[in-house]
Amino acid sequence: MNPYRGVPVAVVLCACTVVPLLLATPAAADGALATSRFAAASRDTVKPAAPTGVKATYSTSTRKAKVTWSANRERDLVGYQVFRRLKGSTSWTKLVTTKTRSHTDSPPATGATYHYEVRAYDRAGNTSKGSTDRAVTSVDKTPPGKPSGVTAKNSQPGITVAWKTVPGAKSYVVHRRWEYDGEGNPVLKMATVTSPTWRDTTIKENLDYNYWVTAVDGGGNASAKSAPRFISRGDQAPSAPTTLKAAPHPTGIKLTWKAPTSPTAYDLSKYLIHRNGRLVDEVPIRQTSFIDTGVKHGTSYTYTMTTVDRAGHPSAPSAPAPGTAPSTGLAPAAVGELTGVMDGHEILLYWARSPEDDVSHYSVYRGLLVDGVWQYERWSDVGHYAWDDDPYRGYHQEVYNPQGGPVRWAVVAVDEAGNSLFDSGETFSHVDVIEPPPLPEE
Repeated sequence: MNPYRGVPVAVVLCACTVVPLLLATPAAADGALATSRFAAASRDTVKPAAPTGVKATYSTSTRKAKVTWSANRERDLVGYQVFRRLKGSTSWTKLVTTKTRSHTDSPPATGATYHYEVRAYDRAGNTSKGSTDRAVTSVDKTPPGKPSGVTAKNSQPGITVAWKTVPGAKSYVVHRRWEYDGEGNPVLKMATVTSPTWRDTTIKENLDYNYWVTAVDGGGNASAKSAPRFISRGDQAPSAPTTLKAAPHPTGIKLTWKAPTSPTAYDLSKYLIHRNGRLVDEVPIRQTSFIDTGVKHGTSYTYTMTTVDRAGHPSAPSAPAPGTAPSTGLAPAAVGELTGVMDGHEILLYWARSPEDDVSHYSVYRGLLVDGVWQYERWSDVGHYAWDDDPYRGYHQEVYNPQGGPVRWAVVAVDEAGNSLFDSGETFSHVDVIEPPPLPEE
């Protein structure tokens, strides 16, 4: 046994310095070691149970989500942690640490779905596993970004406006303002489209315009307007007619087409019709069909058309349209400039001579309205007389049985083969007159 256990000992380091030392006894050292081992053995490493009864609701009016859950039963429980993640993501964001059993959150109003989970933790800092996920879908009140890169280019037809695609946009709205002497003309909504380009075919020549574009998402949220894009519309050549077709007709070949979309009809003047590269005729801009009577039986031709504006600028030629005249029965065209008047009991008819080479004569018909249908009777034939220089022909005849009401007179050209519009069932020239009542019998 050591007689000096627990007794202070002085060690002399030098003549003037004394340092006291306390020697630990073997019994004290054994007690400290035992205490350390007990603390390590009693440390809390047990995690709380995952919270249950978790619910999540969403209010579209307040745009808030409320998460609630049941209380845990651990005696050393301190509180809860609430987490949120975007659907499709594996990354959780801690929203709050709380001692209550509910939390109200404001998820981004983007129309996306968000998942919530709750975790419990105790005094020792142990955290439970996450609860069962609960999902809510937010209302979409977030507009897409405004379009950028807007361009406006003169084209034919119209002005072509284009811009960069906006992520999340389902459609785009194009706005336009006519710029005139710096005045504040209204901004008009022109079109809603789904692709990042649009052609304005309603513009007029020699005017200035500004264009804006807004993006709209699936929830109907509209972005701010893009930066304006200014363009000056000069005097452009018009566009050609479209879908030109040529088909056989009893009097020749009938052409049909669709009017050009730009510029507007106000800026257009007429159409020029070409057969095999040569000008055949010109027709008013309001017309969308034409019958070419200057063709031969069974002969094929190729037609093109051009549009001419009021300034005299012609369009490029339309796409060619092939057509073949009927091989037989090609009736002369309807006579032009037909007029008719009653002079007492005598009918006076006048019309322009047909320019066709094979016209033999003209047949004159008188029509009566029977049960809503005009019934015709041929009254006379009038010679064509190709040698005559008079550009008009006429017919005078006393009406021996006047109706005392409306009567229709028709004049039809007949060729040397006997073909006429009357026999083909096509529309022919006619004029309506009022006949006097019959003369009283003597």
